[in-house]
Amino acid sequence: MSDPKSQVPRARNWRDIPQEIQPRRMSSVGRRRMAWAVGRSLVLVAAVLAAAWGGWEIWRTLQADPQRLIASSENRPVEQILLQTNGVLDDEWLQGTLGLEADATLMELDLFALRSRLTASGQVRTAVLVREFPATLRVTLEERSPVVRLKARLDGPDARVFLVARDGTVFNGHGFERRLLRSLPWLGGVRLRRAGEGFEPLPGIAQLAELLATARDSMPDRYATWRVVSLEKVSSDGQILVQTTEVPEIIFGLREDFYSQIARLDLILDETQRRVTSPVRSINLAVGASQVPVALHQPNPASP
Repeated sequence: MSDPKSQVPRARNWRDIPQEIQPRRMSSVGRRRMAWAVGRSLVLVAAVLAAAWGGWEIWRTLQADPQRLIASSENRPVEQILLQTNGVLDDEWLQGTLGLEADATLMELDLFALRSRLTASGQVRTAVLVREFPATLRVTLEERSPVVRLKARLDGPDARVFLVARDGTVFNGHGFERRLLRSLPWLGGVRLRRAGEGFEPLPGIAQLAELLATARDSMPDRYATWRVVSLEKVSSDGQILVQTTEVPEIIFGLREDFYSQIARLDLILDETQRRVTSPVRSINLAVGASQVPVALHQPNPASP
């Protein structure tokens, strides 16, 4: 006798429904995107493999024969000189100072001698020269900026104008705008001493540069009237003398910060212009803040 449960029909579910719907075909745009993705992946893989192979070849060449890397450049003259500087020197100055032969190759260059040529003038503080094969020389310069100008007679009767940097270096100067040079005060009370092709650094310029920067930032209009600054009394009295178109002599001291002295100077000039009719002859700021000697021009007595 058969089991009654075996005669009960089995319940159907969604898997028993015939699947007659075809999958959606990929559009042409989708196929192009997929092809592009696959191609990009292949290109990336090929680039990585090529880079690895190139690195391996270079390493093998260096191990076997290093001269093979430069053999192709030994007879190829320098084709390009790339200049990078933080100052005003240009390509014309660079090429004239280097003085390379037309057929000079990278391997023939004496980089130490060329560096000495660039720094000999004093305007260049540091120079870095790098060979870039096959035919490029890269030059990076760090230049000095002038803070004062100096006029001196050396061998001939005519006076020459020099520039002085913050570290005391004296140099001729090339490429600076005339407006900038005219704004620099003249330096007095110093003596130039030969040192090789140039001059020994001047002492006291760092303190002077600080004074000039403070005056230029604090009272630019009055700083524009400064004509001559002297270091004649720096070593003996610790004083810097300034001559302006308003006051023939202003004395600054090194024992007090320049900002305080500049503030007192500005106040004194305002008060004297407002209260005194006679022009100021001298202001001594080096004695301190308690009492500042101010000398006035005395009018000549009238003749009988």
